[in-house]
Amino acid sequence: MTVGEAALEIGEVPVGCVIVLHLDNGESVVVSHGANQVNYTRDATRHAEMVAIDRMLTGGQFSDKLKLPLETVLKAAHLKKIPQALISQERRQEIFEDKWVNDPHDPESWKNGYGWGSGRLYPSDILQKCDLYVTCEPSIMCAAALEKIKIGRVFFGCRNDRFGGCGSLMSLHKSDFLPSISHKGYPIFTGILEKEAVSLLRSFYERENFHAPDAKRRKKEQTNK
Repeated sequence: MTVGEAALEIGEVPVGCVIVLHLDNGESVVVSHGANQVNYTRDATRHAEMVAIDRMLTGGQFSDKLKLPLETVLKAAHLKKIPQALISQERRQEIFEDKWVNDPHDPESWKNGYGWGSGRLYPSDILQKCDLYVTCEPSIMCAAALEKIKIGRVFFGCRNDRFGGCGSLMSLHKSDFLPSISHKGYPIFTGILEKEAVSLLRSFYERENFHAPDAKRRKKEQTNK
């Protein structure tokens, strides 16, 4: 949930994910993670899953390396609505860099040679040995992308009734969804920390989106009256 909570602090839809690689020696390690970067990149395709995949395969070439400068994004937002956690410049920069350390208690741990920030890149076929854990059901776009990269398994918290691609609107995870020999699908497991995921999303939608255009903000204000 921590990745999603960080997204909430900078005004992104609070969805977060991690990609876990199962090594041949029986160990498991986080090789990538992501949270929404739609506002920071001005790119509607930068959902958490897409960010995590991009970091793993390219080092963030299409996500982190295309983010607008931190102060530019904050200036464009309605500053009076930014949560207090963002007042600290140190905290802002920490969230903006968004690095991952598998074992923060042991800087010398071999596990810290994996994950975003380690500089390690991976071939796409290694994703078959990976599981993805995400707070909310992948959107249709992300569900399709996960099938294309042949992800091993997907675990998620709450359902996505508006855009879900793993059962809510479409079932792209099913092997028989498309009449194509290339479409294999992937197993899904639902309800992981579901209540916490719903609470996180609700906390975003119940408050004003300080990245939203003025016209939409005024419309919401009138609706709430």
